[in-house]
Amino acid sequence: MGDKILNNKKGQSPLETAAVFVIMVLLIGGITNIWLWANNQIVQRQLSYNDTRIAAGTSSDSYTLVWPVYTPPELTEGMVVLGD
Repeated sequence: MGDKILNNKKGQSPLETAAVFVIMVLLIGGITNIWLWANNQIVQRQLSYNDTRIAAGTSSDSYTLVWPVYTPPELTEGMVVLGD
């Protein structure tokens, strides 16, 4: 009786391995697709944000953005030594 039960389960291990392999490939493919979609969305949002920020700081279409916008003041000896 024990041999008959053993013979019926010979193909179970490869079948389970194949099923798990298919599921893992589908999960990894889905995660990769979501990751690529999210990465593309971040890039598109950043480009749109940059365009709106430049447009918000300009009063006309002929304006050219000049960097750096902020220039720190020059350090003097009195600022360093005396803390002025």
